[in-house]
Amino acid sequence: MIAQILYPLRYLMAFTLTAAVWFSLNQQGILSYSALLYGFGMVPLLEVVLVPVARNMPPDTAERAAKNPWFDALLWLALPAQIWMLWMFILVVPKDVGQGDFLSLLGHVTSYGVSAGSLGINVAHELGHRPQRAHQTVAKCLLLLSLYPQFFIDHNRGHHKLVGTPEDPTSARRNETVYAFWIRSVFGVWRSAWHIDAPMMRRFLVWEVALLLALAWVEPAALFPFVAASAVGFLLLETVNYIEHYGLSRKQVTALRYEDTAPTHSWNSNHPMGRFMLFELTRHSDHHAAPHKVYPTLSHHEEAPQMPTGYPAMMLLSLVPPLWFKVMNKRIPNN
Repeated sequence: MIAQILYPLRYLMAFTLTAAVWFSLNQQGILSYSALLYGFGMVPLLEVVLVPVARNMPPDTAERAAKNPWFDALLWLALPAQIWMLWMFILVVPKDVGQGDFLSLLGHVTSYGVSAGSLGINVAHELGHRPQRAHQTVAKCLLLLSLYPQFFIDHNRGHHKLVGTPEDPTSARRNETVYAFWIRSVFGVWRSAWHIDAPMMRRFLVWEVALLLALAWVEPAALFPFVAASAVGFLLLETVNYIEHYGLSRKQVTALRYEDTAPTHSWNSNHPMGRFMLFELTRHSDHHAAPHKVYPTLSHHEEAPQMPTGYPAMMLLSLVPPLWFKVMNKRIPNN
């Protein structure tokens, strides 16, 4: 029983980011960027120092972990954490606007965006794959708080089907910059979601409008900063999509079918900070090979292409396309 409780505690590391966002929202000036500096400064440096952990759970341990409720409890904790960050954001940004403190305003906008993209949308990704309606409802709520609910439709019913093919808007192509990818993926996900499930998209649109109207009524000065912060959040998500599949493709075996998705069609990272802060999202190769697996049971595959470092550092690298191409193009397997 003690082991069942203690083992999931490593994933509490994800909420150190919430603590950094909380600190940022309580500061002005340069200190309002603390969450950004923690997530994309300190964490990448730690991943350079810490050794990647490639070992997998024994099958019997993985079976117990799949049934351990503590792992799900941590995911559900993300919803009140994100609501709390939104409430703090609503209280803080009107003061920035009123005082003309745009340095702090930008820091607070990016802080909420980091929370939305790294905790909110990431947990929504994990819960959105679960068959239980309660899990999926929490996933939709988290996505709504980032104005990106279309991800729920496209990711589960579009991306996983089309990953590594020209039809997938969220599979980055070789020599495509992250900036071009942002445009293609954001609009592509929107179009894809409407095509897959227009009735659900209409419901999402109603809820998004209701959220924005409620925010405008409670605190009008927070409306546009919230939209900007949400954009930061979903662009972080799309940057993750970019690094996860960059340059990897599935062979077309017939006029109507591509080869089955395998671990070789996603980039993998075993760096521990990213693994535990992102609920094993970095073991993305196994996630695409077996989407039904819950996050603590995801495995390392020897044949999966490996990132040279963890997600935060790779995301920063992608922002400098010449360096990204120099590092990553030579690592793309011959398909």
